Amino acid sequence: MGKKIVIAEKDNIGAVIENGKVTEFFVHKGDVLLGDVYLSKVDNILPSIEAAFVDVGLDKMGFIHTDDIMGKGTLKEKVKPKQKLIVQVIKEPVGHKGPRMTTALSLPGRFLVLLPDEKGINVSRKITSQKERARLKSIVSLLKPVGVGIIVRTEAEGQSEAEIQEDIEMLLEKWNSIVNAADTANPPSLLYRDQDLLYRTIREACDNDVEEILVDTPFALHRATQLLSHWNMQDKIKITLHKDTEPLLVQTGIIKEIQNALNIKVNLPLGGYLFIQQTEALTVVDVNSGKFVSSSSQAETILKTNLEAADEIARQLKLRNIGGMIIVDFIDMTSRVDKLRVLEHFELALANDKAKPQIGQLSDLGLVELTRHRQGQSLAEVFTKKCDKCNGTGYIIEDLKVANSTAQGELKAKMNKIKGPFNQNQNNKKFNKFNKNKQENRPQNVQNNEQQLQETVVQETAQEFVEKVEATPIETPVIEVKIEDKKENTKRKSAKKAKSKKQEQPIEEKTSSEVETQTVEEKLVEVVTSVPEEKPAETKKKTRKIKTKTTESIDITDDIKDIVEDIKKPTEEKTEKQEKAEKFPKKKQRAKGRKSAKMKKEEETANA
Repeated sequence: MGKKIVIAEKDNIGAVIENGKVTEFFVHKGDVLLGDVYLSKVDNILPSIEAAFVDVGLDKMGFIHTDDIMGKGTLKEKVKPKQKLIVQVIKEPVGHKGPRMTTALSLPGRFLVLLPDEKGINVSRKITSQKERARLKSIVSLLKPVGVGIIVRTEAEGQSEAEIQEDIEMLLEKWNSIVNAADTANPPSLLYRDQDLLYRTIREACDNDVEEILVDTPFALHRATQLLSHWNMQDKIKITLHKDTEPLLVQTGIIKEIQNALNIKVNLPLGGYLFIQQTEALTVVDVNSGKFVSSSSQAETILKTNLEAADEIARQLKLRNIGGMIIVDFIDMTSRVDKLRVLEHFELALANDKAKPQIGQLSDLGLVELTRHRQGQSLAEVFTKKCDKCNGTGYIIEDLKVANSTAQGELKAKMNKIKGPFNQNQNNKKFNKFNKNKQENRPQNVQNNEQQLQETVVQETAQEFVEKVEATPIETPVIEVKIEDKKENTKRKSAKKAKSKKQEQPIEEKTSSEVETQTVEEKLVEVVTSVPEEKPAETKKKTRKIKTKTTESIDITDDIKDIVEDIKKPTEEKTEKQEKAEKFPKKKQRAKGRKSAKMKKEEETANA
């Protein structure tokens, strides 16, 4: 199969297909394109790095080195702040870097390249015939105006004087339009852009090996026919218009090739594979044998894999438009003859690359260093963007969870185990002793933190408990107090019953408004204090029993019960002592008499 050019103007993508494989892409996408001409304004001058930054109307400033500024003298003598400059993009922005600019403009044509700020005529080195070189140089010297430079391209070989003159006139017309736009425009502004994808693709890729050109619009078909007729190539190349419903890029397999070119892994036909990883500093290519084990020896397997990898690496560098420093890690070879063979094969594979790669020597570790001139953005920079999650690294850092201090962790574990009142462990002597010894061994700041945390937790829980109790509706119980004799006396039974009936007066129920205004503690105190007290002289060994009658069950916690018991204890103890004193008055007198007799005996012995 021969060479074929596919131009999809609807998608702004062009491609060159050789032997069924895509070898080169032409893409018109992005805010800044290689070869754009701007009217800029000098923003900052940095003598320390011999460079200046110019404003071209983009998010990032353009960078221009002193060697790229036409003229003689130092940097401050060449440019001044706020000065207007006509600059051209020679390197598109990459990463956080802005575009690189130059004042030495170059306008490429089909057969010639116009250099407005230089003088002289140069002929391509690929034209080897001295007679042809002299003919072309004489034609250009007669046609070009004074004060401009011309480079004769390889495609001019064998062309007539009329074709070369037409190319010169077209380039001079472009330059005049740029100068006129710079006189009327205000910086920063775009003066010229090579937006014609069809013209650029045919100009750069069309040669005698091309057999067919595929286009997707009738207008592109007309213009391609017109260009080829001017260059006397209409009889050699077939121009076809794509009319199928399926898109041109899909039918020709270009979309699939673009997707494969964006992958890191590239499979080789014999079973090996490549890993191509691009960074801002350099590009690394790793060669692996993979599943290729059909050779008779290990050395032969390594040699065949490296030779196949050399051809594919040369294709991938051109296809992906990778520039800058490139390091290729071939499989280690022990034979020096094999190393030289792989290196020569690699140089031949890169010979047809217009970016002019420069290859270094093969190191002892099997590494090959080479540099490739950047020609616009790489394929990955055009069709991909950084991930907003990993910022282009391919990895996401997990949340770094730091454990709490030991004091807080232990306290939380203890508080989770406690279900009731938080002072229930105070009754446990073993727990208090263990906790005291443990706190003594801790630092003072840890104990203070633990105490503060515990106090806050207890306060919050106690506050929630009080709010819950106050929110619950409570009805005041009706309390009946009865005083009964443990040993009934038959003689005074009727009299005691009469007295008890007088004393057993039911406590009047309070209204709902009073209940709502009083707190829980005040209600309990009123209930207890409302019980009538008996005189100690009239009662004998009497106990009080309190019986409650409630319409609904009241949910009173242990803390409230303790308050009731504390109020009841002193009255109960007092009544028991009074009953014993009234029942056994003679025993107390006898005890006092005995004590006085003993005291007398002690005094007598002391006197003796």
